[in-house]
Amino acid sequence: MLKKKIMESKIFYNFDLESFVPADHFLRKVKENISFDFIRDKVKHLYSHTGQPAIDPVVLVKMLLIGYLYDIKSERRLEKEIQVNLAYRWFIGYDLDEKIPEHSVISQTRRRKFTDSGIFQEIFDEIVSELIDKGLIEGNTILSDSTHIKANASRNSLVPTKEYLESLDENSDEESPFNNDTHFSKTDPDSKIMSRPGKPRGLHYLEHRSIDRSGLITDVFVTPGNASDHVTYIDRIKRQKDTFGFDIKKCVADRGYGNHKIYHDLKEMGIEAYIPLRGSTERKKIEQNSIPNIKYDPEKDIYNCPEGKHLHKFKNTIGTCKTYVYAGDRKICEVCPARKKCINSNNTVKPKLLYISIYQRAVDYQLRKENTEEWKELLKIRKYLMEGSFADAKANHGLWRAKMRGIKKVQEQSLMTAVAQNIKKMMNIINKKKNESYLVLSFILNYILTKLFSNLYRKQMIYNT
Repeated sequence: MLKKKIMESKIFYNFDLESFVPADHFLRKVKENISFDFIRDKVKHLYSHTGQPAIDPVVLVKMLLIGYLYDIKSERRLEKEIQVNLAYRWFIGYDLDEKIPEHSVISQTRRRKFTDSGIFQEIFDEIVSELIDKGLIEGNTILSDSTHIKANASRNSLVPTKEYLESLDENSDEESPFNNDTHFSKTDPDSKIMSRPGKPRGLHYLEHRSIDRSGLITDVFVTPGNASDHVTYIDRIKRQKDTFGFDIKKCVADRGYGNHKIYHDLKEMGIEAYIPLRGSTERKKIEQNSIPNIKYDPEKDIYNCPEGKHLHKFKNTIGTCKTYVYAGDRKICEVCPARKKCINSNNTVKPKLLYISIYQRAVDYQLRKENTEEWKELLKIRKYLMEGSFADAKANHGLWRAKMRGIKKVQEQSLMTAVAQNIKKMMNIINKKKNESYLVLSFILNYILTKLFSNLYRKQMIYNT
């Protein structure tokens, strides 16, 4: 029988919010495995002991986390989504008849109390520590890379710096192309113009990220878009060792991190570097102008030319490479029978020079395993794990563009994005382990039942005969 559905108002409802959240809902799994109560202890010093009761900071952080988990781009929109979504309400602990905290409360609390408190870094560290306690992160092999984040500012916000304007000729109307030495963004001064081959030009930040071999994120750090990858690398590796007690054995990165000093610092820390050497025009120039067939005496730490003559050493800097420069004695070279092999191409008497990095021992040590199967395998693993992590962050959690302005707020966004990704991956790993345990248990039960019925059948056949 056809009947029209009519909605009738009721005075009383028998409603239990808990029962309306599906048993397999993602947020239910999060609540079962992670407690956020630690947040109260970490921010209690930010709250006054008098006045009106404040909204529970755990609630505010959970609301922000929902925004990052489900890529809800604004706090105004976040308030509306939580208001109508029963699972969201249940997760933050608000019943159906309770008013959700307004978006202004979230933004003002975050801006006035949380931004300079370091709470977001502490939340990230706490989640990583939880993953370590559950045995999901080992911390023996650390993979690293960086990605650009489009700043929340347009190129139209660029204005000339005071120094640049003063350097211009008074009668000149010409301006040079935009760069970080001549212009800055008046909308977001912390952002910088990024100019990298194959990368979009414009105002950006860089997120430097490290992950464990499991794919879980162990560190994130934001710099302006014009920063080099290797500048903060060693400091971030040291932080992971100090904060989480990692016994790091291997560090894997692309050639953007292939700096001589990084090889040296990692060697001093007892870490094997799986990082290709960074190429440069300066290094090619060094190789082309160096004396061939040089022999090194490790006992005396000296270099001799092909004729066995000692080369004199002094320091120099070629491009960005700090080097020791070795040269033969001019008077000896003038009468040397093999001088044609060592003099410059213009056939002058001035001998060629030997350039050796001051960290050459560390470079040779770290690159001794280059092109081995382990080297190739780790670089391959780094590539798909890092690219997958960044792709997920940008496509599913909004990291492709900064939601706020200023490097501190972009750091907050990166940290909370990483927290959301770690929680999501943590749930996947736990579910996978449960499924594997279920399959193993099912196999064991089936085996026992099969044996049992087989024995019963055999006894029955014996009895019948």
